[in-house]
Amino acid sequence: MIVQMTMSRDELFLLKEMLPIWQRYADGFVFMLDTCTDGSYEYLMENKEKFNILSIIQMNKDNEILDIESDNRQILFNEAFKYSKKILCLDTDEYLDGTMTKQELESVLDQNVDTSFYLSWVQYTGKNTIRIDGKWNNHLCDRIASYSDRSVFKSIQMHSEHIPAASKLAQITPPHLFVSHLQWLDKQSVAIKQYYWKVFDYVNRMKYSANTIDVKEYDKSVSDFNWTEVFISFDLKVDVGIYKNQNPFNGYKYKFIRKSVDEYNIPNLNDWGLGIH
Repeated sequence: MIVQMTMSRDELFLLKEMLPIWQRYADGFVFMLDTCTDGSYEYLMENKEKFNILSIIQMNKDNEILDIESDNRQILFNEAFKYSKKILCLDTDEYLDGTMTKQELESVLDQNVDTSFYLSWVQYTGKNTIRIDGKWNNHLCDRIASYSDRSVFKSIQMHSEHIPAASKLAQITPPHLFVSHLQWLDKQSVAIKQYYWKVFDYVNRMKYSANTIDVKEYDKSVSDFNWTEVFISFDLKVDVGIYKNQNPFNGYKYKFIRKSVDEYNIPNLNDWGLGIH
């Protein structure tokens, strides 16, 4: 059995679309819901049997304590490991695609115990277009592993591994299997998301002297929305306008930006001229 673990925060609109897609490779699910207020918990409970949702961990962050991402992911992994030693980790805006079947993937995991598999992280910009500029040209990510024993994450405050590294590393290449990422489908939504992380890091540096990544890394990621795109033969499996019906200015990310800018007198960290700051 392959168990998928996923962390989510106020992304019910994505969960509803992704769960049927995730079932292509996952037999069961373990979720960690982070301070959700949009009905995600209720939806998952209502559909627990339909999607074989094995466990739902609820957490509410204490803003007065520095949050350590690897600690949270360790709790999630420990829960998933109770059900299977073959573990898949996806964010709410990701799904697996490719020519490989679930049976073939499970066979690969059975034959390669204590191995972490890295996959291409494919950045969709439309129904059948993807980014290939800068770091997004064949960028790899850790999302699948097969273990003999429980493993431990390297401690890091942000940008943690998604799964703890096994003793051996391997890669599954497209078109066999890859991770489809939805982040770049809507420029306004992604701009608010990336600016949120700039502000989040700024606050953590100010309050806790946290060691965060350089703000320029977010600018490199966005690349002023001047992207190089190519066609891909695997069409997007969700509606290309999935973010269009969501108002990002009503979400927790934008509310955190506004509150933090006022509270800490944060200067404009480059909001790409989009009026986010």
